[in-house]
Amino acid sequence: MTIELALLGLGVGTLSGFFGIGGGTVTVPILLYLGFGIKEAIGISVMQMVAGSLMAAWIHHKKQTYVVNDIKYFGYGGVLGAMVGGVFVKILDETILEWLFLGIVAFTLGRLAFSSPVPTRSEVINRPLYTTIGGGIGVFSGMLGVGGSILMTPILVSFMGFPLKKASAVGLFFVMFTSISAFGTLLWLGMINLHAGLIMGLSSLLGIMMGIWLLNLIKISQYKQILVVFYVFIFAITAYKLITG
Repeated sequence: MTIELALLGLGVGTLSGFFGIGGGTVTVPILLYLGFGIKEAIGISVMQMVAGSLMAAWIHHKKQTYVVNDIKYFGYGGVLGAMVGGVFVKILDETILEWLFLGIVAFTLGRLAFSSPVPTRSEVINRPLYTTIGGGIGVFSGMLGVGGSILMTPILVSFMGFPLKKASAVGLFFVMFTSISAFGTLLWLGMINLHAGLIMGLSSLLGIMMGIWLLNLIKISQYKQILVVFYVFIFAITAYKLITG
């Protein structure tokens, strides 16, 4: 299982850096196929996201992709929201968590498919609004083992006037806050498989660097098309798992 987890971490890290996602949208369904339960898979996913998002934030900071002074308020809200979501993981039934996960993927796919990768409005800069958005997304992050960028990116593009690539980078920055918060909560609740999470986390670091490198090479129109195909794939494999049991 160690080799499988390491390869999964490398692949998820690459996808995380490229798509600006925490990786839970990929990690959770695949871990389910590998035999982990949904709650254990969520814990492993969160630990991997801590490592990957820290690496991504450092790289984007060096590249000056965004101004941290404003977007950090997304993270402040996300920390509190993720703590609440982490408690919900302990309370809610596994089937409810799985269907919530599928619903989030479906929402994101719809928003991305019909949004423009080039902003059609001025970028909204509002720190209290950033905190509110971050808090709401953080609840889902903690509940579902996803970093939150799966919701953050389409919201920033569709409603806040962010360019698609910048929105992806900000989404991954947001993951740093929510994943650390969710990790602390789930660790306290005894729901983290530290061995599996460490293997995935360390192997994802190289993948993050590869993914961000690829992101800087691709054209924005091609990037949106690939992003939509990616979400269709995640939706399909998750729906299949739920339907077939």
